[in-house]
Amino acid sequence: FNNRQDTNDINRNVLPKIIAAAACVALLAIVFFGSFYTIGENQQGVVTMFGQPIKTVGPGIGAKIPVIQQIRKVDTTIQGETLGYTVSESDSGTTEYDTNTDESLMITSDYNFVNVDFYIEYRVTDPQKYLFNSENPEKILKNICQGCVRSTIGSYSVDDVVTTGKNQIHTDVRTGIQ
Repeated sequence: FNNRQDTNDINRNVLPKIIAAAACVALLAIVFFGSFYTIGENQQGVVTMFGQPIKTVGPGIGAKIPVIQQIRKVDTTIQGETLGYTVSESDSGTTEYDTNTDESLMITSDYNFVNVDFYIEYRVTDPQKYLFNSENPEKILKNICQGCVRSTIGSYSVDDVVTTGKNQIHTDVRTGIQ
């Protein structure tokens, strides 16, 4: 009987120590693995502390203070956006282009209507500004492009838009957007 009571006393003393040790190991693992981050080759990261940007980091492995600091990754490859049309894939696997007349219908200087579509390419060069200076940078870029295209098309005649002025219109739009 005494032998059994001694075993129970030992179990009562050892069990809390095992639980505490397991909790410490789990906490150390969380701190250790939360201290490192990886930024991909085509990305940049913004290190934030309490939601405020601290620095921008390039590709590779880095260290941070767990829980206090966070990493927000930004793709720095060339991105694209359609203006005046949408691209979808049909069930048969073919690519379909649908005109979006709300975006594409524009008026020329001689009061004719034309459907104009563009493909905009951009690349994020400053991740901190991209993440923290505006709520929806892609929508802002699309609106700027749409406004620039509309004002440029509005200064040309329908003949120039459809035939000879395409290169000049492209140059004017590119200059206006930049």
